[in-house]
Amino acid sequence: MLNDRALTAFQRTLQLGRIYAKRPRQPLAGIAPGRPVRILAWNIGRGFAPERIADTIRDLRPDIACLQEVDWGNRRTGARDVLQILAERTGMLGLYGIEFLEVQAPGRPRRLAGGGATGNALLCRIEPRACFRIEPPAELDWEHGAEDHKLPPRVRARVRRERRLGRRFALAAEFDVGGARVVVASVHFEDKLGGTSGRFRQFQSTVEAIDARRGNSDATVVVAGDFNTFDSAVARLVTPDTDATALGRPKGTSEAAWWKRALLPPTGFADPFHVAAWTFRVPAVFRAKLDWITVRNGSVRDCGSGPFASSDHRPIWADVE
Repeated sequence: MLNDRALTAFQRTLQLGRIYAKRPRQPLAGIAPGRPVRILAWNIGRGFAPERIADTIRDLRPDIACLQEVDWGNRRTGARDVLQILAERTGMLGLYGIEFLEVQAPGRPRRLAGGGATGNALLCRIEPRACFRIEPPAELDWEHGAEDHKLPPRVRARVRRERRLGRRFALAAEFDVGGARVVVASVHFEDKLGGTSGRFRQFQSTVEAIDARRGNSDATVVVAGDFNTFDSAVARLVTPDTDATALGRPKGTSEAAWWKRALLPPTGFADPFHVAAWTFRVPAVFRAKLDWITVRNGSVRDCGSGPFASSDHRPIWADVE
């Protein structure tokens, strides 16, 4: 079990449940009326080169960007406030929620060196009407998992190597755009335990929380980010605890294909990308569609992807009406 003494002085100043604002130096540009809202989703891989990431975001011109694995104060990324840098270089408002405090324990590899936080973020061209956290069911207890002998050894070893305080969550905000209400949630679902069932449970919980807050509103809702839909015949060679037939999935069907074909349609959400439009790669070994932009009560006019830039994921975007 971890305690406060394991944290750095910086980490002790942070609040796990708080949403932090990172502001640019100039006023927000706003969203031009009469055109679709461009939503971007990108797991930036902690943000090792924030200037390069900011350049890519500027080139893709999103109105709202959903970002995951955004570092703040970790040794591995030079103790930098990655979202603040992105906010200043893009001229967008940054909203940040802490997913985990990365505990700098003995034996932690240099490329994973902690001492700060990692989390989900939104970058916005307009001020939100409201912003809030959503706490879906935790598929893995990162704080106590290293001592839980009910977990597979592979999972316990990963938790021991990346000591953390916190949990997966969704960062959501409501916007007024051209007289319409838009709710956007940046999500990062669990990939270390729970498999397809756990990830879809986290998606459903996120949607239910948004609906409970909005009531019977006809708002356009976008849930976007890293769904970690990696399960496939290749992935199961290294993650044997996953379930090849979870939620009725036929054998030989990848998790991403099953989300696209069977899981999303009953929810009213749709993702505009082909399931073969992969967003994550391990060169010469593995690639898959892990990142999604799911939309309800809106139509997608156009969509596309950007280049790899300081991350093993590439950004994707969708123009939503």
